[in-house]
Amino acid sequence: MNEDQIKEALLHQDEDFCQLYEQHREIEQALLHFNEKGFLTAGEEQAEKELKKRKLRLKDELYRRIIEYQEKMEPHE
Repeated sequence: MNEDQIKEALLHQDEDFCQLYEQHREIEQALLHFNEKGFLTAGEEQAEKELKKRKLRLKDELYRRIIEYQEKMEPHE
């Protein structure tokens, strides 16, 4: 299985993975909103920075779970 197939399987089988993925998408949308805005206040810049850090942590966790699933499935392939 490739990463996309594993991601799809986890989205259907693992509620925690699904929640993490949804949080990642929501942050992505919020960051797009900041990018569209053009000028950001100091508070908005801080919020954007925090969102980027959180998005990266979520991406790392999602990837870790994909790799874990892949390793678990390898003996069966």
